[in-house]
Formats: sequence, structure tokens, C-alpha cells
Amino acid sequence: MDFFLAHLRETLEAINKLIDNNVYRVDTKRIRRCNHVKSSDRSKINFIWRSLEYLKLEGILEINGSYHPKTYNIKTKQKLDIDEIMINIEGNRSLS
Repeated sequence: MDFFLAHLRETLEAINKLIDNNVYRVDTKRIRRCNHVKSSDRSKINFIWRSLEYLKLEGILEINGSYHPKTYNIKTKQKLDIDEIMINIEGNRSLS
């Protein structure tokens, strides 16, 4: 498993935590706080925003209309099945 997929899994787990707390609007800062990532850790922050952008392209998130900072709405109100999403993404990435 590469770094991107590992951070993508962490991002999906953080999104599930936010859904548990009835939060359906996601941005990099909320994911960072949920995963206890320091604001000085730019590498992990870059992985988080890349993961959010990838989840938007996969149809799990949709852009809220705010571009600075980019804010996304979670399309479903139910918890995400992380294992199923990861299998689909790994399959799509191996085909590319």
C-alpha cells in the first residue's frame, strides 16, 4: 500500500467520525483536527487535500461552492464503507 492510499484511508475514517458527530461539511482543517495532525506538518496536509480532491472525483464528496478554503459536502448521511471504497479505488488505480 502506498502513502496516498494509507492517507486516503485515514481521511475516510475521519469523515466517518465527522458523520458520527452530524457534521456533513468537510475541509482540510476539520480532517486535520480529527486526525490530530499539527498545522506545521505540511506533508500530511498535502495528502489530506489531495485525498479530498480524489474523493470528489470519485463522487463521494461534492464541492460546496467555497473555493478558499475548499469546502466539500458529504453526499451520503450514512457512514462510509471504507473497505469497499478502498477495494474499488485500488482496482481503479491498478487499471490505470
